[in-house]
Amino acid sequence: MSSRKTKITLDDFASNRTLGERFRRSREVARALDAKAPVLPHARTFRCMEFEDFVTQLTPKRLELLRLTIQRQRSIADLATASHRDQSAVSRDVSRLQMLGLVKVESVANPGHGRMKIVSPVATRIAIDADLAAV
Repeated sequence: MSSRKTKITLDDFASNRTLGERFRRSREVARALDAKAPVLPHARTFRCMEFEDFVTQLTPKRLELLRLTIQRQRSIADLATASHRDQSAVSRDVSRLQMLGLVKVESVANPGHGRMKIVSPVATRIAIDADLAAV
C-alpha cells in the first residue's frame, strides 16, 4: 500500500490563520511589491550576530537615525538636517546601519543635482533574543 497522500485536508491548512487571512496577507504583499514599497508588510528579516557586537554598534546617534528613517524614507542630507549633524558623519553612520542590516540605501536621480542616497528601514521593529550566560 502506498503512503502517498492523494487529497488535501483541513489539517494541511492548520495554523492560527484562516485560508482567507492568508490570501488577504498575500494580496497586501503583492500590492506592496507592485508599488515598490521600501518595507513589505508581514515580512520578517532574520539576522544573527553577537549581542555585544550589535549593542556596541548601535550607538544613540545611530539609533536616532534609524528612528528617523522608520518615520519615513529620507536622504542622507535630510537625515543630517533632522539630526543636526554633519552630513559626512551621518553618511558613515548610515553605512554602519546598513552593515548591521537595519537599513537599505538606494541611489536615485536628483533632478539637476546628480544622484542622492535614500535611506529606508529594513524593518520597523527589532526583537533581540540574547543568551547573556553564553561564554
